[in-house]
Amino acid sequence: MNFIRYRVEDEDGTFLDEFTTNSPDVADERIGRIRKYRPNLTVTKADDTN
Repeated sequence: MNFIRYRVEDEDGTFLDEFTTNSPDVADERIGRIRKYRPNLTVTKADDTN
């Protein structure tokens, strides 16, 4: 099973969240909740090979 690690930062580069999931729908929902309060997010995705 392939997992993706998501790192979420605001427009100033402030760390907001980091999580790992294998479901893009779960990631979209979680990021969407943050985006309500901080609309200009940077989301970095990377393979989580641990």
